[in-house]
Amino acid sequence: MKKLLLILFVSNFAFSQPSVEIRLVDYNIGSPIYVWDEFYIHSLNTSNDAGLNAIFTTYGITNYENNEVHPYGPYAGRIKNIRGNVSQQFIDALTAYSSVIESVHITNGMEFTDALRLQLADLTIGSPVGTSGGVIVTNDPGLNAIFQTYNVFFYTQSYPSSTVNNILRYYTVVCNCDKNLLNAALSSYSTVVSTTELYNGGVMLSNPQFEKSKAIISPNPFSDIFDIETKQTIINYSITDITGKTIASTSSKSDLDNQSSQLSAGMYILNLSFDNGQTANYKLIKK
Repeated sequence: MKKLLLILFVSNFAFSQPSVEIRLVDYNIGSPIYVWDEFYIHSLNTSNDAGLNAIFTTYGITNYENNEVHPYGPYAGRIKNIRGNVSQQFIDALTAYSSVIESVHITNGMEFTDALRLQLADLTIGSPVGTSGGVIVTNDPGLNAIFQTYNVFFYTQSYPSSTVNNILRYYTVVCNCDKNLLNAALSSYSTVVSTTELYNGGVMLSNPQFEKSKAIISPNPFSDIFDIETKQTIINYSITDITGKTIASTSSKSDLDNQSSQLSAGMYILNLSFDNGQTANYKLIKK
């Protein structure tokens, strides 16, 4: 099956809004749940981890989503973006949940908090030659001093296959630091660094489940039971509430109808598992 690779960038307005960036310990634990709503897919304020969902509920979080395309490979799939109540109490709660969350930072929109891009003034000055204590070493002492101060551990050409000198002078930088402080230091070192720019991410949906909606749920909102129209064979139905708690799980549609008719009014997530191994989530609203 052909995969669709879709990167969704939010608007300039959203980029300018304060948000929280978290890095998960394990990308499999705490990831956002994306659901089909009519004919489009979007994230909710829900993850696949009950503890994280409890924090979101307590602090009135409205949106939780992937922030992909981080330039440092080991962080792939682990960077997430939260919008809603950006209070110190919320930050403290996230920081304390260290079994699931590795780091927490306030940022603007989808800006990565630890990455930026620079352009060298001269391709031959500032190129990497190795590492020392996990920090990048270049052939320029002044740049080395900045990298040491801000613990830069990743530094590589942004466009290595280019044949244009101007493009080859761009390098991607990742640090264990506040990228704004690093950006200020690099911008001041104008004899070696020509320009700097911040690094924005986006939402990347590369799973086949995002190609198109596999089922149509109707009526939705529903008051008793609902129909599921699909060309694929469903082998399991699962309903969870917005905290991630499983309310029902069955291979029988009639059993699903019986359990869904007893649900309280509110929003739920219906997960369908198909016989080809794929799954898809759908937002359900019980009237």
